[in-house]
Amino acid sequence: LRLIIEKIRKIYAYRRSLWSISGKQFKAKYAGSILGFFWVIINPLLMMLVITFVFTVILKTEVKDFALFVLAGILPWMFFSGALSEATPSLLAQKSVLHQFSLPKEILPLSSVLAYFMNFLMSWCIVYPIFVFRNPKILLLAPWLLGLFLLTYFFTCGMALLFSVVNILFRDLEHLMGILFMFWFWVTPVFYSIEMVPVEFRWVFSLNPISTLILCYRDIIFGAKMPALATFLIVIGWAFSSLFIGLLVSIWFESSTLKRI
Repeated sequence: LRLIIEKIRKIYAYRRSLWSISGKQFKAKYAGSILGFFWVIINPLLMMLVITFVFTVILKTEVKDFALFVLAGILPWMFFSGALSEATPSLLAQKSVLHQFSLPKEILPLSSVLAYFMNFLMSWCIVYPIFVFRNPKILLLAPWLLGLFLLTYFFTCGMALLFSVVNILFRDLEHLMGILFMFWFWVTPVFYSIEMVPVEFRWVFSLNPISTLILCYRDIIFGAKMPALATFLIVIGWAFSSLFIGLLVSIWFESSTLKRI
């Protein structure tokens, strides 16, 4: 625990570098693009439209306001998957930065997560009014939503630290990410509810932390209700467990990973 606290203090001491690198990554993502920052909302909207078309026109789903139902889940999923995909190869892709500057190696994957988190928050600034217009009651749940944003960020930071280190030890991980996320997406209730899943298979979703996160988002934004306390406590547990494990693995492999970068 002492080592983890020291590591957090060290990362905090380099917070300006973290903000600087993540800011450059965020700007570079849309540099030269005609639509620029509008892509923060265009991508999830296009994905939402495709899913909505398939499930309402072809599969004839009976979920009311299905487009918004999907949108409530697609935003956190796209943040998590995008940030983790970017953070996983970051230590190898940007190893020159570690050689040129005296930075904690954790800054690189964490900067990727922070850049995507900026993107995530901008998306919500555009989408949130739509949900408020649909049901103004969700304004009363704003504190819960802000807390969920932070928990999502902490969980993703922990996973980013873990995956970035594992990618150094097992370099095929970067190439397996596409398959991993395809499987992960289908076992995450982004475009369906848990109630649609046969009871005998629901245990699979209880092992998926992103499922619990998305259920909380959907309760707050789409259902305009507080998530169940037990569910929210599970999200808190996943978030801090992820962060703890990510930092622990980063510390444990610090000497050996730096030699292999």
